[in-house]
Amino acid sequence: MKFEIKSSNQRVSELLATIAMTLLLIHIIDGSIERIYKHGFLPETIDKRPFGVSNLGISSIFLFFLAFGIETRKMNIAKVTTTLLIVGGALIGTTVLGVSVMDKWGLVPRLLILCTIGYVIMGLGILNVCQKQDKKSSSLPSFVVPSI
Repeated sequence: MKFEIKSSNQRVSELLATIAMTLLLIHIIDGSIERIYKHGFLPETIDKRPFGVSNLGISSIFLFFLAFGIETRKMNIAKVTTTLLIVGGALIGTTVLGVSVMDKWGLVPRLLILCTIGYVIMGLGILNVCQKQDKKSSSLPSFVVPSI
């Protein structure tokens, strides 16, 4: 059985990635309900689209990048943060593409930028996986196999 002691940076990055995923899911669910019933479950007093994008969506993107930045400063990469980066980035990119297709807007520049940002976040999660694999392979002792 292997126990891993998490550093405070790992805990913070996991927390930020979890909050980012929660905000993203709230944003997606509210937007889906808004499409059906013409209003979501969030109060109307909240300015949902100050720049054409929801505050929750912008906050989740910012928190995903922040979680990645904190995560890369340490040698141990948390699986939770990596998984949430990959899933969150894929959700952002895919839902933006889905909304643009459903509304027949096409890929207007704002949506194209958001879609790209989502897939960049997913790529950062994949980069974490690759870095973790590199660290594992470099920490293993190399043995010379004698030739027969």
